Amino acid sequence: MRRTVVAGMALAVLAAWAPGVASGSIAPGPVGTQAVGTEAVFTTPTGTDAQQRAIVNRVISLIDGAAAGSRIRVAMFYADDPAIPTALVAAKNRGVSVQAIFDSRMTDPNESSGIKAVWSQLVSGLGTSKSAPSWVMACPAGRGCVGSLKLGNVTAINHNKFFLFSNTSGTSNVVVQSSANLHNGRDGTKGYNNALILTGHNAVFSAYEGYFGDMAALRTNNNYYDTGRAPVTDGNAKAHFFPRSSAADDQYRDPSEDTMYTVLDHIDCFGNSSVGTTDNHRTIIRVNQNIFSRPYLAQKLVDLDAAGCYVEVVQNYAPDGDPAKVSLAEESLRDLLARTSSAYNGVVVRYYCDSDPVWTHSKYLLVEGKYYGVADRKILWTGSANWSTNSLRQSDEAVLQLEDSAVFDQYLADFRAGRDNAAHQPANGAAIAC
Repeated sequence: MRRTVVAGMALAVLAAWAPGVASGSIAPGPVGTQAVGTEAVFTTPTGTDAQQRAIVNRVISLIDGAAAGSRIRVAMFYADDPAIPTALVAAKNRGVSVQAIFDSRMTDPNESSGIKAVWSQLVSGLGTSKSAPSWVMACPAGRGCVGSLKLGNVTAINHNKFFLFSNTSGTSNVVVQSSANLHNGRDGTKGYNNALILTGHNAVFSAYEGYFGDMAALRTNNNYYDTGRAPVTDGNAKAHFFPRSSAADDQYRDPSEDTMYTVLDHIDCFGNSSVGTTDNHRTIIRVNQNIFSRPYLAQKLVDLDAAGCYVEVVQNYAPDGDPAKVSLAEESLRDLLARTSSAYNGVVVRYYCDSDPVWTHSKYLLVEGKYYGVADRKILWTGSANWSTNSLRQSDEAVLQLEDSAVFDQYLADFRAGRDNAAHQPANGAAIAC
């Protein structure tokens, strides 16, 4: 059967602006700034310097729009690019409360000189006393701030990448959920990354604020998703916070209590009338992942494809390096690439190898079709969490869900760019070639 996908999506979609609510106790932002609305921002790693630094520059504009008396909170894995840290210090110096939490990588004496320089900049510029309005801290070594579980030799980390603005450019309660680290490399400006800017969702903003507070207080909870801060739904948006525990002996292969597996398990391939494939409106599932190492998710995608969904995956692949064992990442990719006798021809896979100059570093899922019994939907899940066991079971992570057609179409254009530029575009049945 011929596989066909809805074509003609615009490569550039205007942001879906939403009105902000200004706080009467905060002075307006800098003259000439425009109210912030819900929008998506993407890096173009093969583009100009401005295109590569699109997320960095947009976040700096939001920092610069924060007026005295407002507050900025940041949770980030690591930084060695000083641009955003410099803007944060400048904001603190003009009267903004700036609070930032990083992974212990920032305080590792064996880390790069760039990380050490940025950490020194933040410590001297923001201070470290949490009794003050502004401060910076790092999670304890060998764990995240909330997650502390160690599986084998793999430890939990603070892998978050979000910014919270109580007010910027006159818009209150702005969440920025990104996939990018503050780095001029493939996990930052030189790879495919995304940032979702969300406004008009005060309950989601409050949930992120609460999560940040729990991180700052080092409230250890290895089942935070269920017993710490449950997912919060606010209109067309929903926030998910991790880690989420499993009682299984082998947590690497347990689909129970896996948020993304639950999502996939509630997708129907047929029943749409206006979205999906052009042949008969089959549901389309698109996965963009920096790390894909949960084999049962790969098998679920294969099963959904065989059931009639149209499934595309863009991912990185970093070989395990041990020829004596099959890594979970290798197993996942091998399952996705497997030859099939299905009438639907199998999952379309495009991937980048560790040796390639460009990566995808995004971590998002797009579902265009029938979900939870409702047809013709367009839903996005994006955040810091890879499809790895570390992101699900161990580390501090956040995923932001949004059902917004304009934003969805922006992500669709980004997905197609990452897909079409992938260095490896195999046919089903091909061997992994890295």
